[in-house]
Amino acid sequence: MIVEISPSIRRYSGFDREELIGKPVDTLYSDPEDRKKLIETITKKGEISDYEVKLRDKDNNLLYVSTNAHVWLDGNNNPIGIEGSLRDITERKKMEISLRNVLKEKEMLLKEIHHRVKNNLFIISSLLELQSHYIQDKHSRNIFKESQNRAKSMALIHERLYQSTDLKNIDFGDYIQILSNEIFSTYADDSGNITLDVDVEDIKLDLNTAIPLGLIVNELITNSLKHAFPTGEIGIVKVGFHPEDDKYVFTVEDDGVGFPEDIDFQNTDSLGLQLVNSLTAQIDGEIELIRAGGTRFKITFAEKKL
Repeated sequence: MIVEISPSIRRYSGFDREELIGKPVDTLYSDPEDRKKLIETITKKGEISDYEVKLRDKDNNLLYVSTNAHVWLDGNNNPIGIEGSLRDITERKKMEISLRNVLKEKEMLLKEIHHRVKNNLFIISSLLELQSHYIQDKHSRNIFKESQNRAKSMALIHERLYQSTDLKNIDFGDYIQILSNEIFSTYADDSGNITLDVDVEDIKLDLNTAIPLGLIVNELITNSLKHAFPTGEIGIVKVGFHPEDDKYVFTVEDDGVGFPEDIDFQNTDSLGLQLVNSLTAQIDGEIELIRAGGTRFKITFAEKKL
């Protein structure tokens, strides 16, 4: 029951003080559960500060208020009620709700954009695959296959974003797992001679880093599977992605025939390696080739803060 209340209640509720004194406190509450939770919180903590509840004004309009309150004690420290103050925050809450709805609409729009981009890239990939069936020349057919996989590597990023609740960042470790297996199933034969070992951590990357790095992943893994074991030798391709100090390190290595000594990987006619060098520069990364015991490419970069 309301024992006393300030005349200022009329300013935002429309009720006169005299209309409320002696009435149940629930008269003002929009949801009885709000009142129940408030009492439970005050009973547990002894007091509350900036606690938000929803009330109804005299015309049954919704009000948002922030309350500071504490348990009211008698001379013997026995609880006899609750004493506190209310502050009208309706306009602020309406603005917050409006902004939240706008953000939700933008998120839905972004999801739809990622969904459509993904679908279009998959369509391009499928068209390239269909077209390759009409090409007799093996070299030309391989060019189509590589272009197909490049489109697919970008499509997978947009697919991950579409499925994610975080439209800014991608779980890149998970992405590498999926893409590596896709490439392996495309290029590795059925002999079982080549083993794929993927060792990556759950690292989230911004879209602007993920797309170029995704293409780098595609090119380097493809390069190992195509060239490291030309005569069917038994071997392993290892893929790694880990944080190191304040940077990230992505590696692709194999124990195959090794990268030719007479080729400068940073100055070559290979489109794949040209892409790798260009995209590494795009993410402000550094690329290193280690030839000992096979071939190891190491990309080191720090994610840009936008």
